Amino acid sequence: MLIANPIYDLAFKYLMDNLEIAKGIIAAIIKEEIVHIDFQARESTFQLPSKFTFFHLDFIARIRDKQGKSKDVLIELQKTNVPSDILRFRRYLGSQYRKEEDVVQPDGSSAKESLPIVTIYFLGFILSPTLPAVIKVDRQYIDMLSGKSIKERHDFIECLTHDSYVIQIPGIKLEMKNRLEYVLSIFKQERLVAGDNRLKDYAYEIKDELLQKILRQLAKAAADNKLLEQMELEELAQHEYETAFAHLERKIEKHEKIIEEKEKTIEEKEKAIEEKEKTIEEKEKTIEEKEKAIEEKEKAIEENKKTIEEKEKAIKEKDKYISELLKKYEGKR
Repeated sequence: MLIANPIYDLAFKYLMDNLEIAKGIIAAIIKEEIVHIDFQARESTFQLPSKFTFFHLDFIARIRDKQGKSKDVLIELQKTNVPSDILRFRRYLGSQYRKEEDVVQPDGSSAKESLPIVTIYFLGFILSPTLPAVIKVDRQYIDMLSGKSIKERHDFIECLTHDSYVIQIPGIKLEMKNRLEYVLSIFKQERLVAGDNRLKDYAYEIKDELLQKILRQLAKAAADNKLLEQMELEELAQHEYETAFAHLERKIEKHEKIIEEKEKTIEEKEKAIEEKEKTIEEKEKTIEEKEKAIEEKEKAIEENKKTIEEKEKAIKEKDKYISELLKKYEGKR
């Protein structure tokens, strides 16, 4: 069966526009029963050097579970590893944390809420060959004093932290034993049409009702020439974006190398200054010790001088006394 490749933003949007399919795919990943879903794609654009417009779709699904609790599921598709995308999605994630929106309650009323967030990342590249292909980053409440796990949940904590699901598409190995594997099979980048990554030939046996709906929707997308043209533009823009980014990355790398060399020179100069300051400090210490020694010598000389003066005074008094005695003696004679 020929289907559109859902790793492309536009094909994924076409797929998830069917809310029953969107509900099934997200439920298969997060392992929760979803009773209601609203799915939307937010388009962000910027101009490339060639004046070609690059756009990216950020996907968000608002879901409600059977307990009536709502949450936002943010979905990110990344065909290639571009470091700047991490910063872009951090900003997007931050903007979602700041949002307070009208949320329809189970009774039909509306109220402003900051909703808990779940993130799902479909990656067309490998983060690490030693990590599993499908990873759940699962928050836990733990009593730090006892070390015990806590089952109770609170909105304050739920709205300030989030679970994440990371799917490394190239690492997926399928046995087609459960619904999650059925869902992931459509993303696996295999049996692509020669020279056209927008299309793939799906060859797995179809046993699941959700998978049948997904494949019908993607087969319709594969037959939509207008959509395929838009997907081609998406691919061209992505390629140009990566080329432009690679050029920018080389430029940044060059500047970083210059900065690194300057920092090294500064570091060496600072080290030389530090050594000179140490030498000066040692010299100042030596001078200080010499000045102290001179001061002590001068003090000793002053004390000796004083002693000599006292001795001279005593000698004079003694000489005077002897002189007076001699005078008395001469008078008696």
